[in-house]
Amino acid sequence: MLVALPKGKKAVKDKEKPKEEKQKPSDDVLKTAICEILKEVDFNTATFTDIFKQLVKIFNTDLTSRKPSIKFMIQDELTKLADEEDESESEKTKKEASGTKA
Repeated sequence: MLVALPKGKKAVKDKEKPKEEKQKPSDDVLKTAICEILKEVDFNTATFTDIFKQLVKIFNTDLTSRKPSIKFMIQDELTKLADEEDESESEKTKKEASGTKA
């Protein structure tokens, strides 16, 4: 009977580990957080590491194993932001050009 007690404790520890894994944020949750961070960050001084540290702080968990996918998400969001900025600039230029002709 004394042997069964430590096994029970071990089983409890094993059950706790998957819970920790489930607490890690999903890709969608990470993307949302990245978008929020990018809205506030200074692109002239911010680095990937700065953004990564903010994510770790927000989720209070080790995201090291997901660094490559997080880096890709950040790059993807930056590309989207740049594309949106290019589109808005070209629309602004078209409006100014049509305004000058009229």
